[in-house]
This record gives sequence, structure tokens and C-alpha cells, in this order.
Amino acid sequence: MRKQRTRKLQSKPHAVNGRILTYCNASHSQRVIKLIARNRFTTLAVRVAVVLLVVMICVALFVMRSQFFNDSATHNISHAHQSVQKVEKPEFVVRKHKNHAWQGFDPNSAAVKNVLSKMSLEDKVAQMFMVKPEELVGSYNAVTISGSPMQQAFTTLPVGGVMLSRENIQNPEQTQRMISGLQAMSQSRVALPALVSVDEEGGTVARVSSNPAMGVKASPNMSDIGATHKPLKAYKIGKYIGNYLFQLGFNVDFAPVADVLTNPNNTLMQKRAFGSRALTVASMASAFADGLQNSHVFATYKHFPGHGSTFADSHQGLTVSNQTPLALRKVDLVPFRDAIAHGVEFIMVSHVSYPKITGDDTPASMSEKIVTGIARNKLGYKGILISDSLGMGAVSLRYTPGNAAITGIKAGLDILLGSPNSRQAYYAVVNAVRQGIITSNRIDESVKRIIAVKLQIAHQQNSHRKFHACRIIFTIFF
Repeated sequence: MRKQRTRKLQSKPHAVNGRILTYCNASHSQRVIKLIARNRFTTLAVRVAVVLLVVMICVALFVMRSQFFNDSATHNISHAHQSVQKVEKPEFVVRKHKNHAWQGFDPNSAAVKNVLSKMSLEDKVAQMFMVKPEELVGSYNAVTISGSPMQQAFTTLPVGGVMLSRENIQNPEQTQRMISGLQAMSQSRVALPALVSVDEEGGTVARVSSNPAMGVKASPNMSDIGATHKPLKAYKIGKYIGNYLFQLGFNVDFAPVADVLTNPNNTLMQKRAFGSRALTVASMASAFADGLQNSHVFATYKHFPGHGSTFADSHQGLTVSNQTPLALRKVDLVPFRDAIAHGVEFIMVSHVSYPKITGDDTPASMSEKIVTGIARNKLGYKGILISDSLGMGAVSLRYTPGNAAITGIKAGLDILLGSPNSRQAYYAVVNAVRQGIITSNRIDESVKRIIAVKLQIAHQQNSHRKFHACRIIFTIFF
């Protein structure tokens, strides 16, 4: 009998990773099926692993982002509310949160000293100025773009910060572009972000929300919020203001007003102050500051050591407070003492004169007895002391721009705000250092504090960019 030959099983071509491969027998076909299944499983496993990695990175960055102002360091709102309800000594407000002080970059850290060591005297002094855009570029018209004139001005005078007013703020897109351009200039020139500030207290002082084109609702007067005795309301307003300021690019807000309204006829502060009781003002200002800083915007307590007892407006000229040392300690300083325990990085010094404290009519911002003697020595403040605008009559009618800058720095100020002639003031300070009128160590003390805050801002900016990058990647995978 003729032996029958075994027929070979034929298989159809198979697609593997886009390539057509022909196999000659069934066993090969089975291997291909297994290979395809294995490849699919491997691909799925890799995708799952990548997604999990992205999720872990996003969670980590979210935690880093939320810790920018160390949420655990902020006042507990319910505790602040209790401080209003209970009759307590002013010192209790300070003692209660002393262990929760927010910790940023140490001004004496190696990172800060490394940045400082690379700066010239001229650049150090420039960091101590915060100016209006018009003053920086030398324009009488409102500046609304960060174009070549500002680039040229910033190259020769790399100021530490810029304060925008209502005239500089037209709409959200324009404001974002302008601030973004400013930050790029600062980063390119001194490898540090700029402090970009605004007066946005809510109520009658609101440079952003007062412009309908900005698309944000106006907040009520702080006097109305203080009357509720509910710090949570102040917190929510601070949080709301902080959110839209952060989205626009601001990193410093000149708020809250921490003045205790002891003079009911003080028309300048009637609507801006939280109230006439020191504990109420302390708890409400603290809650407002928490809201701002939880939105990644630095709060600035003002107007140290207190503007609530005055009659005149320091914008116009000499303004005097007749508070005694005892009244100042028991009333006006209570909110500021609380702020210092809280770890607030900015306190604005007023131009109010306190003859019963200093013995003369020297404005607080120009007085070493107040700036260094009270803020630094008695209260132990280690943050940034910034002057109120030096263009206000209480200073500008008595001092030249150069004299005001030199006197303010010798008094202990770290940042000079709104000089009417910033270049004249800048060169006056540089020459004063070269002549030994101001020591280089005195300049370094202030600039280290400024660098420490700017490194914190840079850290937050990097975390924010990474956070958004992770969101994009996460969106792609899902």
C-alpha cells in the first residue's frame, strides 16, 4: 500500500506590530497568537504603570503646592473666632499660634547667601526699591505693556518689585501679559522673580475689582465684615481676592488693614478697618491673610504701628497720632504682634508721626525708634518691612527722594515703595554706601530677606508649572 504523505497545515499571514509575517505551520500560528497576547498585556501594563506614576507625581506636586504657605501654619479659623467671643488678654492671641508660625526660606541659608554673593552693590540696592511702571520707564502716561522701554529701564535699574495701579490694569489678558513680561525681565536680569504688588483690600480700595473689565465681583468694606465677628467671612474674602490676583500674576497684596479704629472720626480708615477692638481686628486680619496666602499671594499687614487713632490723611501731609506707649502696646500693636507670631512676611510701615513715642514729629517710616526699635527689637519681627508710598505728602513734602531713601534705610526699612524719583533715590543710596553713610552689611540684611521671599516665589512658580504639566499628561492618558 502506498504510504500517504502528511499534509502540512497552512496558516494565514499574521500582523505583528504592523508587519505582515507568513508562517508555514500551525504551531507557528499558535506562537504568534501568544506573542500578540503578550504584547497587548505588556502594552497595557506599561500604560497602567505610566498612569500610576503620573498620578503619584501629581499628588506629590499638589501637596507641595498646597504647602507653599504651609497650611498648617495658618491660624485655625475656629480658634480665631473663639478669641473674639472670649474676653482674653491681647498676649493670648500671640501665644496661641506661636508654634504655628509659617517657615519659608531662611535669610541666612546657604541658598540665599549664594544668590547674594553674585550680586553687585548696585543690583542689591535696586532690589530694595518697588516702583510704579511709569516711574521706572519715565513716562507721564499709564504703562500697560512690558515692552522695550521697560526692558531698557529694567536693564539699568533692576528693581525688586513693581506696584500696579488701576491705570495699569485694563483687562485680564493685558494684565497677565504685562506681569509675565515683567517676570521674564527680572529672571533674565537678576535670576530672581519680581515682586508684583497691588492695593486690593476690598471695599473702597480695590484696584482690580473696581474695573468692570476684569470680570470679578467687588468685595464689601472690611468694616462691614468686621461687624459680623465671623473670621470665616474674612477668610473667604481673602481667599477669593487671592485667587483672582494669583491668576493674574500678582504675588503680593497690600492687605489686610490691621489698624484699630480708636478714633471714630478717622474718615480715612472708617470703612477700611475691621473694627475698634484690638482682638476683633487681630482675628479678622489673620483670617483675611490666611485666605490670601492659601491662594499663594503674600499678605501685607498695614499700617504699622497703627493708623486708627489719627485725624488727618498722611497722603496730604503731616499726620499725628497721640497714642501713648501703653495705648500703643495694648491696642494698636496687638494685630501686628499677632501677625509676627503668624509668620507674615510683609509689614507696611506708615508715615504717621508719634510724638509721645519718638519725642518728635518724625514719620514712623523714617524713625529708627519705631522701625528698628519697636518692630525689630521689641516685637522680634524678622520679615520684610516696606514703607508706605514715599510719594505721600507726609514724606515727600519734608524729604527729597534721596534723603527719604537714605533715612528710611537707616531707620531699618527693607523696601522703599513708590519713590517720586526712584533713580535719584537709587543713586543716593548707592553713593551713601560708598561713602560709609550706610554700611554694606545693612544693605545685605535687607536684601537677604528679599531674596528669601523671592526664592519661595520661584519654588512656588516651578511647582505650579509642574502641576499643570502633570494635569496635561493626566488628561492625555484619560
